[in-house]
Amino acid sequence: MYAKEFIKYVLDSYNMIYQLLGLLVILLISVHISNRVKRLTLVVVVLLFAELFAFNLEKWTQTFEKLSMLRPMLTAVVYSMYPLILICIMQITVRERISPRMFMALLIPEILSIPLFITSQWTHLVCWFSEDNHYQGGALSKWPYILFGYYIAVFLFQNFRYFSKYSRIDRLVISYIVSGAVAGVIYYIAAANHKDYSTIFTDSITLYYIYIYIHMAKVDPLTGLLNRQSYYQDMQMNAKSITCVVSADMNNLKELNDAYGHETGDKALVSAASVLRDYSGNSEHLYRIGGDEFILFYMDRDEQTVVDAIAKMREKMAETICSCAFGYAMHDQDSSLADTVAEADRRMYEDKAAIKGALAGARAAAE
Repeated sequence: MYAKEFIKYVLDSYNMIYQLLGLLVILLISVHISNRVKRLTLVVVVLLFAELFAFNLEKWTQTFEKLSMLRPMLTAVVYSMYPLILICIMQITVRERISPRMFMALLIPEILSIPLFITSQWTHLVCWFSEDNHYQGGALSKWPYILFGYYIAVFLFQNFRYFSKYSRIDRLVISYIVSGAVAGVIYYIAAANHKDYSTIFTDSITLYYIYIYIHMAKVDPLTGLLNRQSYYQDMQMNAKSITCVVSADMNNLKELNDAYGHETGDKALVSAASVLRDYSGNSEHLYRIGGDEFILFYMDRDEQTVVDAIAKMREKMAETICSCAFGYAMHDQDSSLADTVAEADRRMYEDKAAIKGALAGARAAAE
């Protein structure tokens, strides 16, 4: 009888098990996801499987007429695993590495709470179970929810801070995935619904991986900037909002490749992209459209803002191993955006010629 009940609980989780196994398959065949994210996802999948097993096993022990010590132990495991799963998921969604110090700070409330959960059957602080197998709340019965709420708040803060630099559409998608999952958990807690939260976690991770694959199709894998395909799409979609086009082209990529190898050239491209992203003031619309060619679209910005941004980018480029020529053109809504891009390119090539002339003059003077 007990075995049949447990099997029933497992079958009720078929959808979650199916998704988790599907995530493992995606990890095996994925080429867009870094090894670090793959390892973290594998950890999350294992934790979710373990939590699912513990949750269903604890639910099964609720049917016992007499208390089994397995129930308080499993309850402690479930209480402890929810925050840990959330911390691991945060390291997947926020792709910037969390420093060891920050990670340990995140873990402190969890580490302090685990002994509290494990010993609660004897201390009666959080919860305990009577001999006839009934739940009894302790003085700190709300602590698991407070602890989980704390990690939800950290999770939301870190995600929204990280994705604030992404495009508006990307932020909207991530907000839906993250906020939807968190809202579901909050609803369960507020409604005193004792369903398993890990189902929501699994759904959100699945949606996140779908997002990653769609997002990666728009992104240049080397620099992390939007690619040529996104550039053409945004030219059509945002033509009425674009007020200025900036064309940028590296000056010394071929020389770096010839002298030091393509690995150094790649590092220079990444460095140039980083400067453009950090100091353009308009990272939502920055594209790598060729080997060493970049385009920036400015939305609702005046000419002086663009001139100041270009000056800042030149200044920061001088601190790296790369340099870029720049050209810009203000976009008149009555003219073609393609013509504005062509004008920005023409001015960029003029700037490139001037830079080469200045370097040649400097070499001649030195000789």
